Amino acid sequence: MAIFSIDFILAAFLIFVRVSSMVMTAPFFSSAAFPVQVKIFFSLITSILLYPVIPAENVMIPTESGAVFLATTIILEILVGVVLGLVGQLIFAGLELAGRLISLKIALAFADMVDTMTQQQSTIVSNLFSMLAILVFLSIDGDKVYLTALAKSFEVVPLNGAEIQHAGPYLLEVATFLFIIGVQITSPFLIVLFLLDLALAIFARIMPQANIMFIALPIKIGVGLMLLILVVPYLPVAFEMMFNRMYDFILELITIIMPQE
Repeated sequence: MAIFSIDFILAAFLIFVRVSSMVMTAPFFSSAAFPVQVKIFFSLITSILLYPVIPAENVMIPTESGAVFLATTIILEILVGVVLGLVGQLIFAGLELAGRLISLKIALAFADMVDTMTQQQSTIVSNLFSMLAILVFLSIDGDKVYLTALAKSFEVVPLNGAEIQHAGPYLLEVATFLFIIGVQITSPFLIVLFLLDLALAIFARIMPQANIMFIALPIKIGVGLMLLILVVPYLPVAFEMMFNRMYDFILELITIIMPQE
């Protein structure tokens, strides 16, 4: 393929589309702390570095196929990059869910702050989990894991060859698994605070003249903060186990969407 030919430019552009779609959706890479220009520049450099190692047969796109074919190919490559990025984002979504459930149970759901990753309003506990998860993600080279998986996707899923319709059911399975993990992380808080609510309800029945709402709020906050102090030291281990499985999730997703013989 001659350099600067139409075939070369089209193949390079489609590689850039898949890479940039992944960068815009994957955890850490898609952080709102990075300007869009930086993300585009990083996607461009990554595409240039990947081009020489991609098998030639996986980047052959017939230019005579017409505008409709090229448009559908671009959309397909966008979807491939997005589903790769969503695997990691589902882990952070599970942690966000866990943080919101904990904040709701310890009466801190009203205390919101801006999440530095998404620039969206988030609860204090969710923000704590998000920052801790990013540190764990980087400590186990999660960014390298994503780039390795991206390179692997070009080896087994050629341009315009992905069977993207199989990705939806698998992402639902991953989301279900991560939802269960999120609930497991919050289970100590759910159990302890349920017992606390039960004890406060019994106390309210015994002493109906007491202002139970005035008494319960500081108790629940205090117990919740004590549980956080006890649980937080063990969270990095749990997060590391989740991120270690992320590479397996991505590889399995790539295998699912690869063209079948």
